[in-house]
Amino acid sequence: MFRNVFDRSQILLQRLQQIKFKLPAKAAQKNDPTAIYVGTWLFYDIKQARHHQLKISPQLAISIDDHPLAGTVTTLTAHQLLFLDQYGYELQITAAYERPFEIYDEADHRTYPIQQNKH
Repeated sequence: MFRNVFDRSQILLQRLQQIKFKLPAKAAQKNDPTAIYVGTWLFYDIKQARHHQLKISPQLAISIDDHPLAGTVTTLTAHQLLFLDQYGYELQITAAYERPFEIYDEADHRTYPIQQNKH
């Protein structure tokens, strides 16, 4: 009988430890939305009739078609990443439900829907 109680106590403690470690990780993600934007994203430019690839690194370095963009991230929230390029134009990436869905390029005054590259 005591063995059974001991085994159940061990299982309960293990479950509590798992919950304890999962909660802070979620809280950290809410405070740092970087992970929402990191990845490779695809968009299509109708005017140029070209597909493009946008990459965002964990350090928030941005490149398009493997060409690094010089500039700085000026705003980072769960809903928006604003990147100011070396010429003073903004690249605005908008997210909803923790997933980017469009890019607005101020230099061209154009908005592009984006999708994640699953390869």
